[in-house]
Order: sequence, then structure tokens, then C-alpha cells
Amino acid sequence: MLEFAKEFHPLNLEHLEKQFTPTSDDLKHDYNPFQLNSFQYYQPVIKLLFDIKEHNHNSIQLNHKHHMVDLTTVVDTLAGKQVNKPIFIKYSPLLDPIRYMIGRYDAESDDIRTLPSVDGCKFEKLNSTNNASYSDGFFCLLSSKLLELHGFKHSIDYYGSFSAVQKKFKMNIADDYEYLNNSNFFLDNVNKYFRINRHRVSSMMNQNSRDNREKLKITDADEMIPDALNLDDISYDLNEVSLDALEEVYTHETGNKENGEDDTDDDTDDDDEDDEDDEDDTDDDDEDEDEDDDDEDEDDDDDEDEDDDEEGGVRGVDTPADDDDDDDEGGVRGVDTPAEEETNIFAYIDNFPVQMICLEKCDGTLDDLFVDEEIDDETGASALFQVVMTLIAYQTAFNFTHNDLHTNNIMYVNTDVEFLYYKFNNVYYKVPTYGKIFKIIDFGRSIYKYKGKLFCSDSFATGGDAATQYNFEPYYNSKYPIIEPNYSFDLCRLGCSIFDFIIDGKPVTELQKTVYRWCLDDKKTSILYKRNGAERYPDFKLYKMIAKTVHDHTPQNQLSFPFFSQFATPVEVADCMNLDKIPSYV
Repeated sequence: MLEFAKEFHPLNLEHLEKQFTPTSDDLKHDYNPFQLNSFQYYQPVIKLLFDIKEHNHNSIQLNHKHHMVDLTTVVDTLAGKQVNKPIFIKYSPLLDPIRYMIGRYDAESDDIRTLPSVDGCKFEKLNSTNNASYSDGFFCLLSSKLLELHGFKHSIDYYGSFSAVQKKFKMNIADDYEYLNNSNFFLDNVNKYFRINRHRVSSMMNQNSRDNREKLKITDADEMIPDALNLDDISYDLNEVSLDALEEVYTHETGNKENGEDDTDDDTDDDDEDDEDDEDDTDDDDEDEDEDDDDEDEDDDDDEDEDDDEEGGVRGVDTPADDDDDDDEGGVRGVDTPAEEETNIFAYIDNFPVQMICLEKCDGTLDDLFVDEEIDDETGASALFQVVMTLIAYQTAFNFTHNDLHTNNIMYVNTDVEFLYYKFNNVYYKVPTYGKIFKIIDFGRSIYKYKGKLFCSDSFATGGDAATQYNFEPYYNSKYPIIEPNYSFDLCRLGCSIFDFIIDGKPVTELQKTVYRWCLDDKKTSILYKRNGAERYPDFKLYKMIAKTVHDHTPQNQLSFPFFSQFATPVEVADCMNLDKIPSYV
């Protein structure tokens, strides 16, 4: 499936610099994402799969169909011509920017800015094929090959990825600002290794008692809005800082938010249909919960011991409030809207290593549709069926788990195609699109296999965003039971993010019943809420308990439920997405 491209297609960085449209903040900070040093085409994944030599390692590309030319043009290598396509560029940091800004890396060291070659490099994270950034970009490539070779329309098209040291890396630190503001290193080195520009920040930011707080010089802070940050949602524990939306993205003209999150980990547990004695039932449920908590105590203790052991990403915990704001962190639109200017706090980090992942530009997120109340039983069935078939295809081809699938990691492209046709297990399906084809994005926590190689994001390593969610090689801890990637995890996690949009009481519609079912564990108990309305597993513990206790929601199993089997058709369609012909590439 993958081989070297027959023709090399270099980027013209000077032309890209001229195409970039900066915001007013960007102009103040002399920011242009295409001002790059040490630009290279080589990534460690290439050496893992191919035998290459030092002399040619930076003059090779892989054989994906489309290669980026500039912000509006790609080369169609099969047709041998350039075509116009809107392009989305994600600037994915190769190191953890939050750790950098609190002094966890040696900011003066050349090692953290020396990108890997065939002979490797001194800084192990930059050379690891499991680096979450490399893992994300490589699965984008694999996904696009399903589109190219098998006509699988739900794959994101991929136009190339490149590594470089960005003159300035830009990221939104609104959710992390209070945490950063309690770091001496951050306060002492702002305007030295990085710069901050905030338009609106809570006046509570000025109430810290540190003597050296005055060293922090912030521009445009003349007007404060108290609700810009909710301090109730901010923790000072290193474990509470999330990396999920640190990537900076850019799209020419009108951009898209690709890496946003809305992890509404909220559900109402409707197990209390026969809950006539509320106190007794709640007590019983709490006792069950205590037993579950005891099961997890040693894992939690282990997390605390291990958080700071490695240079990897800071382990994040997603809360509902965090998830709402991540949508802004993940995307820069070229020109900020007034609402974004009020809430964004941008850091501009000098000389930071990144990967540019160049992708098809989508038109919106599933989250947008739920927020705008555009999803009903009909459109919801179509959207979720498309997601189910996408997971089936990825699991078949690559033994894939996404591990953070929520409504902002599912995007759509508008289409004039009225129906999509599938074949799976010798059954044909005819699905109305209602004008939208859905695609899964953001593979930074994904686990998958290709050609005998396991790709496991270092988000699962000690100190990573998702540490202890699973327990298996290459990040196995022999003190605890093996927990392997779980094919039921993704739909349960997705259900958790949808629940509060559509359910407020007993599920009545088929869409509500489906989402409710996805949020049940193996004992048919809500994974989200106790009967008294309290969260059953707060924060990252929800992820861990889904991985351990939810096994009935595999994508294949969904096709037996009427909500999805309604699309089965006796008519055989030759021009369909034939999942039966997608081979295993593991």
C-alpha cells in the first residue's frame, strides 16, 4: 500500500509565507507559521517501514495521491496535474508546550530543536515513532489510502506532513493560563522564551500573592472580563493539564477548527425507573460505586507517583468546562472573530519543533450540528451510521482504536450526493446523507497496526495525557493487570459526549435510546452518573473505567439494532463502499 513516491514534490516556503493572512495579534508578534528552520520531509516512521540511507532521507516522500503545492492547490499524482483544493494545516507540537513553559525542558538546549535524521537524534521524544504528533499524521496518511484504493469516502484526504522548527509556535493557553501563572519559570521567562498576548482575562488573575508576579508583562490587558476563565475548573496539579488541543491549525481564507473538543462527560442515569425508595437505592448504588473506586485506588496512586518520570506529554484530565473551551484552542481561523478575541490567550513560543499535517478542509463538526439543534432521529441515524462504518473499516484494516472520539473529533463535508451505499458482511446498506458526509479526525491518541508494527501514541506513556487508560506494551506496568485497546471504547466515549445534547430524562426517541445504550457498562449501569445525579467517574477516571468495564458496544454489533439495520436493502449496488473488500493491513 505504501511505497516511495515516484516524483518528489517540494514545497515553496517563500510562497506560503506570502499567502498567509495574519491576525492583528500575529502582526504584533511577527508571527507567520511558514517561517521555519530545519524544514524536512523525513520522519522516524519512514525508517521504521523502509530501508533508507542518510544521503537520501530528506528527499523522499510517500505515495499518497495528493501532494500539497500551496494553500489552495495540490498535485494529483495519478492524473499528473494540479487541482484546486482548500487545505487545512495542523501545526502539531513535537514536544509538550506546557511543560516547556514551566521549565520541564532545557530551553537553552539545542537538543530539543534538533530534528531526527536516519541516525536518530539525542532527544528521544523527537525520535520516537510513537510521538503523538507522528502517530496522528501517519494515521491520516493510512486513512487517505483507504479513500484512494478502496473508495472509502469517510477517510480524510491527506496532502503531506513535514517537520520543522517554527520561528514562533502559536497556541491558545486560555484553559492553562492560571496553571502557568503559578509557575516561577513561566513568570521569570515570559518575554524571553515565549510571549503572551491576552485581550480578555479575569481580574482574578491579579490576585495571586507571588511577589514576582509583576514580572509578567501582558499586552492589551486594559479591559478585564471576570468570566473569561472559570477558576473552579482549573487545577494546579500537573495531572490536570490537557494536551488535547495544543495543536495550532491554519486554513487559508475561512479556516476550520479541527482539534477542538466538547467532552461533555455528562449523562443522567435513568436506572431509577423503579427507584421508589430514592434513599435506599442511592445508598446501594453508592456502595457499588465505592467498590469500583477501591478497584481504581492503586491505579490512581500509581498515576501520582509516575506523573513526572518522563519528558512526555503532561497527563490531561478532561472536564466538561475544559471541553467546551478546547474548541477554541484547536483552531486559528486566520482572522479571529470578536468572540474569539475576547476569550483567547495566545502564547507565541520561540523556535519550537512542530509537524505540519496538511489535510482536506472540512465544513464543520458534529458538535456544531448538535449545538445548532440540527440533529434529529433521521439525521442522527445517518451521521452515527457513517461513524459506525468508519470505525468498522479502520478496525478491519488497522486494528484501530481512536480513544478520544467525541463530537468535535467528527467533522463533515457538505455534499450533493443523496445516498451512500455500503456492503458489509454481504449485506447492502443505503443511507441518506442529508447533505453531509462525516469523517473522523484527530488521531493523537490512536492505537493501530500496520505491516507488523504497532503504533501506540505516547499519550499512553507514563506522564502522558492518557497514561493508565490501558496497560499493555509498549507501556506495560507489570504491577497491574493487562488492559488492552478496547473496540467498544470509541462508541461509548462518543455517546458520553452526545448525551447531554439530547437526553434530559427517560430516553424516548430511537436516537436517545441508542446514545443511552452506548453509555452503559457491562452491568448495564450508566458509566456517567449515579442515581443521585453525581458523576460516577469524574474526569480522566471515566476514560479508565470505559476501558475496563465497557465491552458491548463494538461497531459491528450496532448493525443488529433497528436504528441502524433500517438502512439494509435487498438491492445489490455495484458502486458502493465495499467493506468486505478492505483487507487487513496489520
